[in-house]
Amino acid sequence: MKARKSWAMAYCGMADALSVALMLLGAVFPIAMFIAPAVASFLIATVCVECGKTMALTAYGAVSLLSLLFVPDKEVALIFVFLLGYYPLAKPYFERIRPALLRAVCKLLLCNGAVLAMYGLVLLLVPAGSISQELRTTALAMSLLTLSMGNVAFALYDRALCNLLLLYKLKWQPKLHKMLGTH
Repeated sequence: MKARKSWAMAYCGMADALSVALMLLGAVFPIAMFIAPAVASFLIATVCVECGKTMALTAYGAVSLLSLLFVPDKEVALIFVFLLGYYPLAKPYFERIRPALLRAVCKLLLCNGAVLAMYGLVLLLVPAGSISQELRTTALAMSLLTLSMGNVAFALYDRALCNLLLLYKLKWQPKLHKMLGTH
């Protein structure tokens, strides 16, 4: 039992370290701005599979804190903190919702609420200042378009997370345990 606990702690620590490293890469390479938090969230999901929800929540908290402290691009860290970091832990609850259309609406409500809260906080902390009415109208239209594209990206992320977790459980997890001599 004690060996299993130390293995879980080590796995959680390694997943955390790799997640923070990915978040740092997301700040360095602009194309990875949304990819890095998504991959880091998959690592949190594997911690949940291997070590349980409590360890996964601890991992989420640690990666969130370290990302906010050390990742220079705070938007990358905030995307993880406000949405993608905890979503794999909330996803099983969403999957219980029937019918499928209601489930999809609830997931998108979470996504939109988290994104609006995140950018609301950013605008509260860093006010945009006075901008012309024409620019405000354009900014609103672009914001709505960006939010719409974000909804599509989130739906794709949700599906990819399902597929990656299935692949992990069927292919990678048995190999990992065989390699480590556990289970």
